[in-house]
Amino acid sequence: MFEHVIHRSVFLVCLLIYLAGCTKAPSEVHAPIDASGETEDAELREFVSGMYARANEDPHSPLHRGRLGMVYDANGFTEAAVVTYRQAGVLDDKDMRWPYLESLALSELGRIEEAVDAMGTAIQLDSSYLPAYLAKGYWMIDLGEFVSACDTFERASKALNVDHSTVALQLGFAQCYVELGENEKAIQALDTLPSNGLPAYAEFVRDRVRRAGDDATSVENKEIGVGDLGQISWKDPIAGEVVEYTRGLSNESLLAQQLIEGGRADDALYLVESLRERHPNVTVLIELHSAALIALDRRNEAITTLQDGLARHPEAHLLHFNLGLLLERTSQFDAALDHYGQTIKYRDDFVPAYDAKAKLLIARDETALARELLEFSLEHRRPDVTTFYLLGVLYGGEGNWPRSANYLTKANELEPANIAVLSSLALTLSELGRVNDAKEMINHALDIEPTNPKVQRAVATLVTNGVLQSVR
Repeated sequence: MFEHVIHRSVFLVCLLIYLAGCTKAPSEVHAPIDASGETEDAELREFVSGMYARANEDPHSPLHRGRLGMVYDANGFTEAAVVTYRQAGVLDDKDMRWPYLESLALSELGRIEEAVDAMGTAIQLDSSYLPAYLAKGYWMIDLGEFVSACDTFERASKALNVDHSTVALQLGFAQCYVELGENEKAIQALDTLPSNGLPAYAEFVRDRVRRAGDDATSVENKEIGVGDLGQISWKDPIAGEVVEYTRGLSNESLLAQQLIEGGRADDALYLVESLRERHPNVTVLIELHSAALIALDRRNEAITTLQDGLARHPEAHLLHFNLGLLLERTSQFDAALDHYGQTIKYRDDFVPAYDAKAKLLIARDETALARELLEFSLEHRRPDVTTFYLLGVLYGGEGNWPRSANYLTKANELEPANIAVLSSLALTLSELGRVNDAKEMINHALDIEPTNPKVQRAVATLVTNGVLQSVR
């Protein structure tokens, strides 16, 4: 009897605890955030509203809440995404996806310390996901916490038995080693990398190692600061799931562009074709369609796509410009010049068209036309060294030294240490008989970069013309 009473008491206690938990749970679950009103895109607003309704109808579902976070994340509602991922993590504190995606969203907002903390939670829940270690390690580098960065990369290497050919991991090791002054270890990490196919970030790290090797002083004293780290990327299947929730013309267009730039032109083409069916009169989609085809080396189809677009939108200046670029790349120069001209006709302040046309005219030795075009473009552009320099050189080629000196002087005023400008200006001033000014310019160039070939050629010419007695 006693034993039975004990069992009954234990049962009642357990039941009370369970019921207490059941009655307490709803008060802990916050309602999902509705961010559908933050966009004017009807298609995106409808999609967000639908996903919000699903999460609101089942407020205890971590999956619906997490997917709503992905919707917000994919479509630029990053603040709402952070809160929603955090709510999903409360609903299921065993699923590493929610703190993981929360940390990535926090990093997008520049809240790196919070991102590191959230990523630490994700790693505790699943210590087998390499991208989590990589993200945390690189954030620690951004924060200047190089010992912690190395420790994070080391944990990844040991916990996952990662192959040393993993590029992002080895570059992370090299970067934090060189910042800690452990140059030999940094070199060893770089030596494990393949000889080609590396991201641009690898060159940045190699440069850091070379700089550290040239000077034994602290890396903190180098010209490149800690924050100037370039970019590195890696495959991330979890983050990759987020893009599947991208909706709306502007967001999907941006995604298509990112896919093209990321080497996924096939996926971009599929997305753009779908977008064009839904938005047949949007010219930016024609541009993206042609860009995807170009990336797939289907240039003839890209030309046809742009030509068909212009048949329907003859005043679309960007279609003319992009077609001009493509025709130039396929050596159809006359047609390219015509489309650059059409671009300027429909948008006379579109500076890139002036530059592209002038460059092609110069290549065809039609320098007078190029000069006239560039001079006309000045009323539509901010003063810049490149244009002033080019006009100075073109006028010099025509023997119009006063005009050449005028433009080269303007270029020099904008950028006094520009070697090409200094060298050309010295030659132009010498032609005008302003010998002392020419000497001042070439000596300034020699002080900055004496071995530069442009400086050396200018010096040789000035010596030959008797302006200088000898090479300094």
